[in-house]
Amino acid sequence: MEPCRFSETQFSFCFTFEYIKQFFPVIPLPIFPNTVEEGRPGGGYDVQINGNIYFQFKVPGFYNLVSNFIRQHWNVFGHEFYKIKFRTDEEQYRLLKVLQNPTNQVYYATPEFHTINALSSHYSLDRVVSNSALFSLNDLPAYGSGKHNLIYSPRQTWAKVFSDPIQVKKVKNINPFELFQEARLGLTIYDQAKDIRSILLEGQYIHDSSIFFNDNKPAQFVKEIYVALLTRFNIHWYPVISLNQ
Repeated sequence: MEPCRFSETQFSFCFTFEYIKQFFPVIPLPIFPNTVEEGRPGGGYDVQINGNIYFQFKVPGFYNLVSNFIRQHWNVFGHEFYKIKFRTDEEQYRLLKVLQNPTNQVYYATPEFHTINALSSHYSLDRVVSNSALFSLNDLPAYGSGKHNLIYSPRQTWAKVFSDPIQVKKVKNINPFELFQEARLGLTIYDQAKDIRSILLEGQYIHDSSIFFNDNKPAQFVKEIYVALLTRFNIHWYPVISLNQ
């Protein structure tokens, strides 16, 4: 077995940055919760996109040599494969399952590559998302069903979950324009920043004068919102500003 040569944090940044870039000039809003919020009700995820798309990232081990120890897993495809592990008894898994409903989509996202050179190449060519495997929480075992291994291959459109073997499909359509027709997807980065300021004011997290609002300086306003979220609340908001915003 070869371990993944890059971290989950590296993968999550590359995946998310590429994912939101593909929707220029309209940019879905990504929110990265801090570690405290991640364990609270409504949490469990690594990133939230546009309020109703959630990703939990995992990096896999790569198995390219058959042995009696992994024979059962090797026989799934008959060639090398990737494997991630998840524990359905953990609170994080329960939170992810609760998040999954008709108005939300929740996915495990995991790379179909494991070397730092592959990550660098895919990132430079905007191919991280297309070379990742996505699995809906809808298709995964129930909360409280124990430990599981998920076996997948870049050559296949499906994967298999053990210990009780079940086949699950990879998800390809994660376009928020198609998933949620009623979602507010027409927001500019400036609109998103104004919405965030309103939320902070309503929750009394900031005072009316603490973040200067000026329609004549939208870029400056976006920057102030970004800095406030990061420094005051440890929330990473990644606005990508196009030439039209």
